[in-house]
Amino acid sequence: MTELTPTLLSPGARRLFQNLVGPPTFDVFALSVASLVFSLGRFTVYAADNSEFIVYIACAVAISQSLVTVLLFILGRTILLVASKKLWLILTVALILLANVFGTILFESILKSWNFEPIAQSIFQRAISLLFTTFIYLGFGLVRKVLDGNFMQVNLAKGLIENLSSQQLELTQEIRESRTYSIREIALEIQSTIGTLDDFATTESPNQDLAREIDKLQISLKEIEVRSNQIANQFPGTVQMPKIYSKVRYSAAMIISASTKPNETLPVIISVVAFFGFGSWLSFFMDELHAAFWATILSALSYGIFFVHQKYVVTKLQAKSLFIRILVFEILVTTYLFLWLLILGFFAGDNPASYGAALAYTAIPFIFFNGGAVLGGVIISSQEQREQLTEQAFSLRKDLAELEHIRNAEDKVWKSLFACDIALSPTSASVILRDATMTKEPNRVALAVKNANTLWNSLLVKISNVT
Repeated sequence: MTELTPTLLSPGARRLFQNLVGPPTFDVFALSVASLVFSLGRFTVYAADNSEFIVYIACAVAISQSLVTVLLFILGRTILLVASKKLWLILTVALILLANVFGTILFESILKSWNFEPIAQSIFQRAISLLFTTFIYLGFGLVRKVLDGNFMQVNLAKGLIENLSSQQLELTQEIRESRTYSIREIALEIQSTIGTLDDFATTESPNQDLAREIDKLQISLKEIEVRSNQIANQFPGTVQMPKIYSKVRYSAAMIISASTKPNETLPVIISVVAFFGFGSWLSFFMDELHAAFWATILSALSYGIFFVHQKYVVTKLQAKSLFIRILVFEILVTTYLFLWLLILGFFAGDNPASYGAALAYTAIPFIFFNGGAVLGGVIISSQEQREQLTEQAFSLRKDLAELEHIRNAEDKVWKSLFACDIALSPTSASVILRDATMTKEPNRVALAVKNANTLWNSLLVKISNVT
């Protein structure tokens, strides 16, 4: 989630606001999760105030937020289809505000129809609630957009790797087939030449000079045979057979592990949640100006706590076990929310009822902070998968380039032996030698053996260049 961190007046901030809304904002998943978070907050407040009517409150919340979700899904998609992209942000924010005003009116109307009195809220409190709701909806839309982008890039990288792997398999098979054919042809000519020499030796008694030339030729043939066997057995060798890349899988352990890595966005999210949470709660017990002041102070304090944790503690804990990393984070969140509880209870009045209400109100931040960490883990793990696949694609391209070099170099060797100058081929050497031995003329045989030796030595030099 580090890539989501906006910096004021920076190109990243401008891109953030330009891409803040779009189809993912009105995705069913993003809308449902945002509605769930908002519903939990409202449910917690009312449950703390009227815990004996919790079932009715839950039903009213579910009905109103379900209608809000459906309304946002239908109207949001329509707006994005008919409106100019320049107006998307304005229209989206306006739609979210109006839809949630409608949801609030509907929720309170349902409570009144069931003879329950809604909790009285000032204009400041309602404004805080709407701003927080907008932040939640836009935030989940942005997260969905980032995830969609990461998953799309991961799928593209997987497709690229599959294509490169297929090319590598084809190229490897082509090299193997070319080697197999060429080495088989060389082996046949070697056996033919050896057979010719053996037949000549059994019928004639060559002189010493001719015998030395025949020995030299036989030695060359053995060296070529050994080198041919080495070529046949060395692949895979320096260039390995195509690597088998595992499919990308997102396991729970991977996501949880990623959620404990440094996340620069988490302190920002927590500070925003703290501002809206403290501001909304404190406005019940003091005037709006003081509530906004204390909310700002406590929000800055929250940012500082989690910034220090992410900057200095998390980086040092990466070498520790996953259990230790999770434990430290949960201890921090629990301690932080305990201080939140004490502060809310203190401002609300030092009595058991106020602390009970404050305890209920801290439940939503606990879920929100842990959920934010997990979402960050999903984003980080998808980015890591993308980077891993990119490295694999780079490695595959290197292997392909090396295989291309090998194929081109070997094609020149095989073509020079069998397709270029036929007079210099091993086939010509064996044919010339066989024809000469059939004449049984020592001088002609000696010349043929010498020429054959020259040709086979030339072939040995050529195949020695095969990697």
